[in-house]
Amino acid sequence: MTKNRNQKGFYILETLISTMLFFTVCLTLLPIQYHLLLEKKIIHEETAAIYFLSEELHKAILNQPEEDKFIYHDVISTPITIEFTSTPTLLKGCVTWINAKQTKQTKCLHGKPV
Repeated sequence: MTKNRNQKGFYILETLISTMLFFTVCLTLLPIQYHLLLEKKIIHEETAAIYFLSEELHKAILNQPEEDKFIYHDVISTPITIEFTSTPTLLKGCVTWINAKQTKQTKCLHGKPV
């Protein structure tokens, strides 16, 4: 009987330590998971914007666009702006948008007119 009485403090201490360890792991992993999901969304939006720019650049190479700047609202979750700059040997297309971290992001592709 004296053996069980001495163990009560140990069980409380063990429970307290395991609870603290559990919450420490949870509070560490949740921000990491949020950051990973945010980066995944940014990469997905970037891929979609560059693919759309590539398609529009192919169209612009075949027939010269009348305007330099186009705004599209239905490609990703934020509006994207596509600008074309033309030189005699090169057609440059740049896409600009606000990503999930609320920073302005720009990517450019180049094409050679036929």
